[in-house]
Amino acid sequence: MSVELDTLTRSMTEESDGLAAIQNDKATAVLVRHTSQHARENLCREDSAVADPGQDVSQIILKRNISLAGGTSLVVGTIIGSGLFMLPDLIYFETGQSPLMSLIVWFVGGLVAFFGSICYAELATSITVSGGEQAYLTKMYSPLIGFLFVWTNTLILNPGGLAAISLYCSEYVIVNIQQGYSKNSTALEADLEHQSPYVKAAFAVLVLGIASLVNLISAELGDKVNQLFAVVKVTAVLIICGIGVFWISKGEVHQYETPFVTEQSNALGAINGVMLSMWAFGGWSFLSWVAEEILNPDRNIPLSLFLGISVVCTVYLLFNAAIFCGPVIAHNISNSPFILLYAKTAWGGWGWFFATFCILSATFGAVTSNTISTTRFYHACARDGHLPTALSLCLPSRSTPAIAIIFNFLCTTVYIIAGKHATVVIDTVMYCQWFFFVLVFVGMLLLRRRRPEMRRPFKAPLLIPILQIILSLAMLLSPFFEKSPGSEGYWKNLAVKYGAVIGAIVTGIPFYFLCVNKRTKLGIFDTISGGLVRLCKQLGFQ
Repeated sequence: MSVELDTLTRSMTEESDGLAAIQNDKATAVLVRHTSQHARENLCREDSAVADPGQDVSQIILKRNISLAGGTSLVVGTIIGSGLFMLPDLIYFETGQSPLMSLIVWFVGGLVAFFGSICYAELATSITVSGGEQAYLTKMYSPLIGFLFVWTNTLILNPGGLAAISLYCSEYVIVNIQQGYSKNSTALEADLEHQSPYVKAAFAVLVLGIASLVNLISAELGDKVNQLFAVVKVTAVLIICGIGVFWISKGEVHQYETPFVTEQSNALGAINGVMLSMWAFGGWSFLSWVAEEILNPDRNIPLSLFLGISVVCTVYLLFNAAIFCGPVIAHNISNSPFILLYAKTAWGGWGWFFATFCILSATFGAVTSNTISTTRFYHACARDGHLPTALSLCLPSRSTPAIAIIFNFLCTTVYIIAGKHATVVIDTVMYCQWFFFVLVFVGMLLLRRRRPEMRRPFKAPLLIPILQIILSLAMLLSPFFEKSPGSEGYWKNLAVKYGAVIGAIVTGIPFYFLCVNKRTKLGIFDTISGGLVRLCKQLGFQ
């Protein structure tokens, strides 16, 4: 039976009012103890995932300190990252080297993200606890389904996605510095292949470590740094767009003379292009992971999502329109981001510096934003008993889920060391995401049918979740149509795309019953988890 999260949240709010007056405003983590018998029953039902023995039936709620500006910056900062600079050239070639078709693909990707954000606005304002999909799937289906999302996210989605961004930052920043004033842009692919894996991994870990440290120092500092880099990224893109306007004024728009549909264009390429664009738009669901920290959530969650997605869509379309203006376009370099060639064309020898600045600011900002949302996800899941309780502990003076931040750093570092290139983990991550998106959007309609009385400050039009189900299924099933069933590599391609999803489910189900479910879990795991909690508390965490 799923945990009644919305009832629990209202109970938490009512009972914490008396404590709020004596809480220190500078305290960054608030421990709210629930004495309500109803809340205790909801937390301790037999078929629910429960916390470790000896743990007080209490919930650790992070202080609400994310404003509308902070929420919007979190959406913008999380989404605008490596994909903005890594994918335009890939989508360009998938669409048959048609600039106009590329822009249509980016627009469709933006619509998918926007419709998805509307659905998540309803869910996040109805189930106002952090954890996002974990909380939603638990309420929609069962604690087991919620745990499988946690399991997949912990093993694959979170560390894999963050490692891909960090590796991309490392790869292209290093190669930019190596090239410097080099006029031979075609050397980029060779430089990428011959990079030292140790140097690349070390730089990626350094970027991840700085972002983790910023969030570890204080939640306020992490939020301010996130807002700063969101502004820097948008400013850098606007500069590129300004250069595009300059080229247009000089009549350098020859690329747009290419037909809308070229000889290389086909429907499958367009679908693959939309799928790639969704990696660039990935992160629009992350705001729901920090729902408990958002001020005035009924108003600010929908507005942050809508404003953030609108800014991102505008930035992406302007950026992609601008890079096709000018005298140079990388017709023959399918593995080189256009930004590198574009910057050299605009600034000559100093172009590499601007390209490096763009990539570094975009990726570091994305790493910072992802660290904020991911660690809050771990914190919420641990608090609900789906992960070891130690991950819910905070530094009481800094308002940060410190153990979750350290855990996130270590898991992502493993992926960085194991991954050869940023693209190694992208396919795995994307199809895992869309599998759970399908479950969320279907569950949203089921929840409306089962719980029509549920409080919904914002309600999406019925057509939007239906469209999202169709679009999500199309994304999820697209690998079946990439090649003919009898062609070479067909089954290998399916194994690469779906192997992680199948593996996560196969391993997650027994782990749930052995380590999480109250009625079937082994006592040794409670002993280990309890020992970790005691150790962390001795070190000053609460």
